Amino acid sequence: MSESTMNVESTVIDGSFYQPLESTRLIRSSNWSPNDTTIRSSKTIPCVTKSEQQLYKLYAQALADSEVTHDWSSWVEMMTINCQKCCSEAEISHPIAFRTGRQSQLSRNIRMLQIERDSWLLWNRARDTLNNTRQDLPEVIPGSSDRFIVEHHLLNNPQLRMAKAVQGWLQTTKLDERYQTDLKMAMTKLEPKRIYWEKTCHFLKSSYNANIPNPYITCLDFDAAHKQKRRLCDTDEQEENDLLQIVFSLLRVGEYSKAKNLCKSTGYHWLAALLSANELYHDENYYCSEANDIVYPVEGNQKRIQWIESMFELCMDMRLKLYERAIYGLLCGRIEALIPVCKTYADYLWAYTSCYIEQEIHHILVYAHQNELNDVDKHRVLSNDELGNHQLKMTTIFDEILADCPAHIRDEALLPFNQIEKYLILANYDRLFDSILSFLHTNESNGSLLRFSTHICLFLYEQNHSENFNQKNFIEILTTYIGHLIELEFKDLVCYYISKLPLNNQSTLMATFLDTLANRQDKEHYLKQGFTYKIDIDTSLLKLAANQQREQTFDKNNTDEIISTNLKNLNENDHKQLEALKLLTTFLSTQTLDALRFANRICRYFLNDAKYEGIRIALSYFPHDIDIHTIEANNRQQSEDDLREFKAFGAYIAAIEAIQRWSEMHQKQQQQQDNTSSVVRDDQAYLPIVIKACYGVFDYAQGWLLDTTNIHQSLPDNESRQIEMSILRHKCIPMLACNLFRIFDLIKEDQETFRLIVFLSDNRKQQLYSLFSKETLNSVLSLTEHAAERCLDRQQQQQTDDTTTISYFL
Repeated sequence: MSESTMNVESTVIDGSFYQPLESTRLIRSSNWSPNDTTIRSSKTIPCVTKSEQQLYKLYAQALADSEVTHDWSSWVEMMTINCQKCCSEAEISHPIAFRTGRQSQLSRNIRMLQIERDSWLLWNRARDTLNNTRQDLPEVIPGSSDRFIVEHHLLNNPQLRMAKAVQGWLQTTKLDERYQTDLKMAMTKLEPKRIYWEKTCHFLKSSYNANIPNPYITCLDFDAAHKQKRRLCDTDEQEENDLLQIVFSLLRVGEYSKAKNLCKSTGYHWLAALLSANELYHDENYYCSEANDIVYPVEGNQKRIQWIESMFELCMDMRLKLYERAIYGLLCGRIEALIPVCKTYADYLWAYTSCYIEQEIHHILVYAHQNELNDVDKHRVLSNDELGNHQLKMTTIFDEILADCPAHIRDEALLPFNQIEKYLILANYDRLFDSILSFLHTNESNGSLLRFSTHICLFLYEQNHSENFNQKNFIEILTTYIGHLIELEFKDLVCYYISKLPLNNQSTLMATFLDTLANRQDKEHYLKQGFTYKIDIDTSLLKLAANQQREQTFDKNNTDEIISTNLKNLNENDHKQLEALKLLTTFLSTQTLDALRFANRICRYFLNDAKYEGIRIALSYFPHDIDIHTIEANNRQQSEDDLREFKAFGAYIAAIEAIQRWSEMHQKQQQQQDNTSSVVRDDQAYLPIVIKACYGVFDYAQGWLLDTTNIHQSLPDNESRQIEMSILRHKCIPMLACNLFRIFDLIKEDQETFRLIVFLSDNRKQQLYSLFSKETLNSVLSLTEHAAERCLDRQQQQQTDDTTTISYFL
């Protein structure tokens, strides 16, 4: 017997073909962080800078660090710094797109980065302001300090603190490079002067004649134009308009000192005095020790309450210039005077917030000093409803903006980032989550929006900021971000963010992620990474295996009788199933029953499709000597039928291989008929192995693909499993028997034919004849008839030979 013959005999009977690969058991480690990895993306992201790609990693690293230190304020600050750095690098790397906007897509991405940076600045300021509750403020000495009165009130008014933070944020974000450049260019047009209206004064000095009508003012009173109903020289008129606009632009970004200095340098001391009049009164000398000989200057306006009342009326005087009214409206908190100069949604929000702050401060001081006012002032201030008629509230500012603004401002206000910032300001986190989800559902993918939203949600989720926190929304947002990372092929970050999900959701997403990986090496790498993050790898693998299930029709009306020697190739889905099985047998913490059941399921599919190579590979992933004791101890009783089914596939593949090997030998023998000798032919020598392998299926202990217990009745897929096994029994056993009958017919092994037909018809052997279709039975009976005829012919020939021999001797 040849060496190849012995190899087949030694491997086909027990259902195992190769020794299993070494199992990769994982040791969990807790000192891993995203910083230990690099972004391994093979995907080129269009119009996105390298620094932005690195931002994904920086965000993850900052989040991981905060989990160690539990310093979430520092985390917000670090996220802000990272985004600022990335944004600056993008602006420097792509100056044309940044300054001109010619490269539309890249320019849009840079703009989104800037908005993302601004949103982090808002959250950073808001967090700092909400946490900034100074407890070391001295008690206010009556009549000494309006500033301390307001600061004490800030301790107990979180809305006012938030408004101050929002105002500072809007001023900071407005003061970008372009805004500063425009301001500098505008300020260069203003010449330093000792007095204002210099050109008008020069004209009056040089050409004034009392007898000739004069259209210009004749005094330097700042409201002379209104009192005398005359105008300024055209040059002075234009310069004053320019100055007022520049002063307002400086106030827009919180540069009060620069605005006052500019007014003084151009001779507008009265305007500088007006800006100073808005400062809160404070006398530090009240709070100095008696031993201190230093006398501090008094700061601010002690009559601020009365001054605000005057400014509130003056800012709506339509005789004043547009930006002059806007400056007065800003100082006293009258929104009607500010709206005409607002050009963007950010300007509107800044105007409303600033007016809210001024109104709150005014009311704080009014009620703090009501006992100090004289009867006339008290009656006027407390009975004057002008301020109260349009009293702003932080909670209603956004609704008021939408109600009164033009259409283009309303559209800008409803943009995703602006809506998210709105709910962050209002601390309405449930609405925040709802708005994020609505944007994710209705808008195209936006990396900046998704990055910011996800990490804000992670922060709020970790801090439990909402008692009615909708965990379902959080899961959907984080899942969307993980899908975004998978799409960009930032694979090294995926497992980390999966670990942020609730435990019940981690395995499903981990299985989905593994399914996107192209090869087994990647799957093994990220399984190890997931194990490090304490993700349930066992459940993930089982779900991955479940995801690989495919619907297949098991045809009951199969009429194939011949086993094809042309092996069907495995398709992509088949390889995915085998990869999943390999991972199950390699990475599961124990050799579980689930892996065996998955192997049986895919083997049923492969057998139905005649993809025998798939079955061979599946069998090779399990130990050579697998038995009931190899399976996990708690499942030994449950695994009996599964183990029998698994070995049944091995027995059938052994029979198939034996038949195919015999066929090759027989064809080779037919080609060498000229060299016939008395030596036993190879195909005849190999026949006992074929017979043994086939009878291993026919006489399989307690039935091939039959259960012997009721364990599977409680499983959800039991019905479909029983149907599939029944179809395979009706398909495979008759096909195997027909092939064996044909082998016997080819080499005229008639006695084996009779033995097989008797075996199949034996009622004690599961009545195998009942599995045959009518057509297959006719074919079997025809082959049996041929064998019987040959036996009769041989018997008749033997009788003839005997008669001839007797006659010869006689």
